[in-house]
Amino acid sequence: MNFTHLKAFFIVAKNRSFTLAAQRLNVSQSTLSMQVQSLEKYYDLPLFKRTRKGVELTDEGEILFSYAKKLFSLADEMESALEDLNTSQLRRLRVGSTRLFAHYVLPDVVLALKETNPGLKLQLYTGLSREVLQKVIDFEYHVGVNGRVSYPGNIIFKQISKQKLYFITTDKMKDQIYLKDLSNYPLILREEGSATREYIINEFTRRNIPLNIVIESQNPSNIKNMVHLGIGGAFFPAYTIAEEVKEGKFNKIEILDGLFLYIDVIYLKERKKSKTVQSFVSSVSRYSFS
Repeated sequence: MNFTHLKAFFIVAKNRSFTLAAQRLNVSQSTLSMQVQSLEKYYDLPLFKRTRKGVELTDEGEILFSYAKKLFSLADEMESALEDLNTSQLRRLRVGSTRLFAHYVLPDVVLALKETNPGLKLQLYTGLSREVLQKVIDFEYHVGVNGRVSYPGNIIFKQISKQKLYFITTDKMKDQIYLKDLSNYPLILREEGSATREYIINEFTRRNIPLNIVIESQNPSNIKNMVHLGIGGAFFPAYTIAEEVKEGKFNKIEILDGLFLYIDVIYLKERKKSKTVQSFVSSVSRYSFS
């Protein structure tokens, strides 16, 4: 298949006009028509039909157009990724983060970063820790900030915080308990892909404590609301529940044998020379939170 001919077809289909497509591609209309005809001959299929409204795709053309759109979108993404890798000073920075960190910490980090990089365009995305990691690996995010999970060898990570996890519940309990005291207690956990979820399940399993998960949710606010309704208990860092504890929505219980969530900033080894990425890492590392 000739990709020049496919591009010609794609631009005609996108604009629904040979005239506009020829202008976009800076070629003559006769050359463009010849390229499209060559593609039709290659597939032995009609790709366009002429109507009173102009040029329309045939059923076969619609199918080819859907694939061509994906193909050229991927090509644009590839060029963008390669441009990013070849540029030490990025014009835009795509940051992936867990919801809690994005809500409570990143706004201050973003302000600090914008002061040192005034022309930088920041794009912030949220997701579960493993989702953020995968998108960093796939070059979709330049950096990620999330709870620690297992990382592949091409990921550089820097610990920016060690957060003690507290148990929240509406039930009357001692202010301090051991994890074994939560044997078979109804728990509300994050969905699969969450670093906190993985850590909690591993700790219960490692200590042979029976685990009773009653609800899973991706949204931390929903989890807090369900705890407030008395459905079960959950685990959160102190800085994410301070307001609700002060309002008396639930009790904050300390786990005496210690539960800690490590927060990392992560990026690919290929991006270690990027000044913008390193500037972000420095900004988030300087920010103190507890």
